[in-house]
Amino acid sequence: MSDQTHPASPVEQMVVSAARLIDDGDVCMVGTQWPIVVSVLAKSLHAPGATLCFEGGVILGRVPDFTPLFTADPVIYASSCQLGTSFDTLGMVLHGGRTNKGLLSAASVDRYGNVNTTCIGDYNAPKIRFGGSGGACDFGSLAKTIVIVEHDKRRFPEKVDFITTPGYLSGGDSRVRAGLRPGTGPLAVVTTLGLFRFDENGEMILAGYRPDVSVEEVRANVGWDLKVSEDVAPLEPPTGKELDVLRTRVDPEGMYIRYARFLEGVPISV
Repeated sequence: MSDQTHPASPVEQMVVSAARLIDDGDVCMVGTQWPIVVSVLAKSLHAPGATLCFEGGVILGRVPDFTPLFTADPVIYASSCQLGTSFDTLGMVLHGGRTNKGLLSAASVDRYGNVNTTCIGDYNAPKIRFGGSGGACDFGSLAKTIVIVEHDKRRFPEKVDFITTPGYLSGGDSRVRAGLRPGTGPLAVVTTLGLFRFDENGEMILAGYRPDVSVEEVRANVGWDLKVSEDVAPLEPPTGKELDVLRTRVDPEGMYIRYARFLEGVPISV
């Protein structure tokens, strides 16, 4: 059992809140970093029937014995029910319309849910160059997406420097006018400060916040005048069972959580 004397850290709250958005029976495209631990946690707890698809061609049939470090980590092969190629997952599953949720990390995300994982600054002379899209543009174009990212005001500009993955573009019907599949686009953004949804205009709104922070603190950490849902409320803290499964089964070696808790100054004993 994990040491429950240590309450959930901000990262653990983020991971659990995001995992709760995955329903049993969902078919999920899983991106790298936080989407991996989030999806494995959901499948270990309340969504055993969720299908987890990785862009390289692996489809998980059961919870892996070891949580992968990246989407092509060989540890997932033994847990797969299909070991194919990108044509199978990005092609037949995602482009074939069989995916209802895509999970993504981000370098930055803006007012309309557009995700940047390409560069900071001008594309031709950037201050920082990131890894780029991989399958993330496909995820955002063809599924409802959940973005999971540690909260820092610099990560939440009013407009991203580069749209790697389309959100609701400039709002309104701009996504449909661009030719993207109807019924797709950002479903939620989950951070270490809160949970964000999108209104009828495609604009991000605060739907829930970490119990130990305030609405104004969240609003002060985005680069625009953030709207707040009428029924905004504190997020439900992780239960003892959720923390135990996360700390002792999903991430027992602390590949994801231990380092994040260390950076936050939270005791790391599990």
